[in-house]
Amino acid sequence: MGTKSIRHIVEQVLKTYLSTETGLAGVSLYTGDSADIMTLPKLVILCESARTPSDLPEGLGNYSCSVRMTLFSNADDTTLTDHRARCAGLTGAMSVDSLPGIKTAFTNSGDATCYDVTPQNEDEGVDERSWATVFSYDVIVVLPA
Repeated sequence: MGTKSIRHIVEQVLKTYLSTETGLAGVSLYTGDSADIMTLPKLVILCESARTPSDLPEGLGNYSCSVRMTLFSNADDTTLTDHRARCAGLTGAMSVDSLPGIKTAFTNSGDATCYDVTPQNEDEGVDERSWATVFSYDVIVVLPA
């Protein structure tokens, strides 16, 4: 296995993959540990945890990663309808129909292979003067031997 953190790999590959999605045009993408000055609209991709899947033995490089993506839009210059259109773009990009593209992004990175992406939940709220929607996914990946 490599010396890179599986959590960093997952965040960076998903950021790269989502940067090409037309439904997220104009949205700044950041990983969980980004030190960049963040501007709205933004999507923050955070791999909250990586654990061995319960049905696989430990030590083989297999991980079930819990990924949280939070999409923020400025409520002063974006309607809720526009924010939800961005949400739909993200949902479409992370859907089962998009799994081949996600797998290709991981393959192209050379750092890990993706087997599956499972949507978990979507929660919407207002944070100060911004729309904020949180998406949760389980991403099953394996590091190369």
